Amino acid sequence: MAISNNELENKIIFISQSLDPESHFYGRLLNWQGVDGFWHYGIGLSDTQIFDTGRGWEPFERYYVNTKFVLGIDEIAYTPDKTIKRLIYALRCFKDWDYGLLGWNCEHLGRLIATNQPISYEVRQQIWPIPQLNNDGWHPSAEDDLRNYLLAHAPEWV
Repeated sequence: MAISNNELENKIIFISQSLDPESHFYGRLLNWQGVDGFWHYGIGLSDTQIFDTGRGWEPFERYYVNTKFVLGIDEIAYTPDKTIKRLIYALRCFKDWDYGLLGWNCEHLGRLIATNQPISYEVRQQIWPIPQLNNDGWHPSAEDDLRNYLLAHAPEWV
């Protein structure tokens, strides 16, 4: 899903302008079931805005979907402020990566940003035609790639 630097910076500006640290959705990993039957993931920006970590990396109004907090991550989740910072750096780090359901999807990226665990449980739980392609739901290099990017550009957020 390669996007231009200009498109990326416009998305980051939108994120910055949409943030509401007083919102209980701010900096939280959220999910919702799409009309396609799959679960989609994103990071909450405010009571009204979510940044979709899936194909297109588009923010949207939360009221269009039945958004839920991702359960079971409270002990491993970053603080909301750190999650938002990691979101911005992750978008820069992964701007040239290709989206793919099995290998690199919205759940991989959302969980990496919020918990440092690039896993898709939806992929892990499915029986795919070629199971060895999905690495048991884990992305094999995303955690190291983001860590290395942060070390080079923002070591305080590692």
